[in-house]
Amino acid sequence: MSFYGSTYDAISVFFAEIFKFLASVILVCLQERSIRTGLFQIYDQFVHHWRDALKVLVPAVIYTIQNFLLYVAVENLPAATYMVTYQLKILTTAVFTVLVLGRKLSIQQWISLFFLFGGVAIVQYDQKMSNDREKAERLAALAASAATNLPPTAMPTIEDAFTKLMASASDMLNVTLPPDAHIRSKREVHEQNSIIGFIAVLVACCMSGFAGIYFEKILKGSNVSIWIRNIQLALPSIFFALLFAFVKDNNEIFADGGAPSAVWRRMLYGFDWAVWVTIGISAFGGLVVAVVIKFADNILKAFATSFAIVLNCILAYFLFNFRPTMFFVVGACFVIGAVFVYSIYPYR
Repeated sequence: MSFYGSTYDAISVFFAEIFKFLASVILVCLQERSIRTGLFQIYDQFVHHWRDALKVLVPAVIYTIQNFLLYVAVENLPAATYMVTYQLKILTTAVFTVLVLGRKLSIQQWISLFFLFGGVAIVQYDQKMSNDREKAERLAALAASAATNLPPTAMPTIEDAFTKLMASASDMLNVTLPPDAHIRSKREVHEQNSIIGFIAVLVACCMSGFAGIYFEKILKGSNVSIWIRNIQLALPSIFFALLFAFVKDNNEIFADGGAPSAVWRRMLYGFDWAVWVTIGISAFGGLVVAVVIKFADNILKAFATSFAIVLNCILAYFLFNFRPTMFFVVGACFVIGAVFVYSIYPYR
């Protein structure tokens, strides 16, 4: 969601974590084929095995700090630079796979990871540049129509395509409130510091890699149900997401006063069925990620995510008039080639 240009998606993360928590509780009960038995299993894991449950607190805290660092990075780096630099999480994930889990990768697999990083970075950069170019064309069309008193022609942008495809909850939740004189975008007055931005995104990449591998080790290191692990991760994440929202967007959330009804109204402003569906998709995606990590690994998850970015752009070409450039074609070839090389040349 967006307030006058400033990012406001922490509340969406809060609701997504609630959805994941409720869905995981339901799945535990279905797994046990009894509501009573399922709830008892959850109670037993939290009360009688609380030390084991505390292990999941580590990635929850790390993810919260990572979100804050990414917010700092976004505020201090150009969008294109941020999008490219953040893809370093692919490489940090591979490094922590070797350091923490003790796995070995072949030379070809390491090369494929660098190609994957480069391919995703190129695709993301090209998406950002093309989106800016399309927006400029739209503004030019609006100016021309205003001069001739003709209605402007609707020109779909890549951002519109990705919004409709629901590729990202943060892109989908791009709802703006009516202008208000006493609230201004933080980015309008914020002076960027590239050094702080780079440090923030690099640390966030390292934390992302470590948290993902640590959670994978927890999932595969015990016989605890994956859904109970999701519950253990969701509970602190709900608290941290709400806390992060209040810290990050306190001016917007408390703009109408501190009364609970006013705060709740501001938190839910602009939420319609499309927003709730997107939050539900985000929550479902979180559950799927846990399954992928449990039965595959974080590196394969990175490949799947990268391939999904390319696939979304291809779908946007057929559905929403997305116009790929040579940069996109090169980046897509890097990603697809990296997927094949990684799978064909395992460590022997």
